[in-house]
Amino acid sequence: MEQNDVSVSGQVRTYLGKKPYMIEAIEQEIVNYSALSRKICKALNIKSRSRDAVKQAVIRLGKTYRKERKNTQEKILEIVSNANFSVKNKIATVHHHSFIDIDAVAYSKTPSGYVFFLNENVARRTNYRNIEYGFAIVHIKSSKEIEHTPGWFALIFHTLALEGINVPHVMGVREDTFIVVKEYDAPLAFKVLAKKLRT
Repeated sequence: MEQNDVSVSGQVRTYLGKKPYMIEAIEQEIVNYSALSRKICKALNIKSRSRDAVKQAVIRLGKTYRKERKNTQEKILEIVSNANFSVKNKIATVHHHSFIDIDAVAYSKTPSGYVFFLNENVARRTNYRNIEYGFAIVHIKSSKEIEHTPGWFALIFHTLALEGINVPHVMGVREDTFIVVKEYDAPLAFKVLAKKLRT
């Protein structure tokens, strides 16, 4: 491979690295390689005579992307094949600027303070402001190896997004993943996650 080809390949990889939607299309093999190559040449100011090198770089990267995704997905599905799922409804959230001693199901610290997740009956007995009701928590208990496996949260968000389910909060601590959804979305969220992650 000529030095010029190496340079072009590097430019293409960097360009595509900033365009995840293009990578998705390439992975799914639903892209017109010639048209994409012209677009990349124009964007990177690459001379037209190097268009074939750009096209070949895209094709090679596509094979790499597909292999990496396949390996990642197989790893994730292997880890969660024995995962345990549970759902807890009637959850309220309390936002507070500092830590409070309260009987919480879970909590997380953010730059603007803390978010506590607690049973609604506990929330109603408090005098705190900024309480929101009507949530549920889907808890996924998996092996500790999940924290070293890229793509785990991406799979969750993608699976739920396809069903129109919003995730206002998510927490992951080693083998425990807590997905907060609206209570009315909980049954469907549990169903689609269980089906996706146990297939």
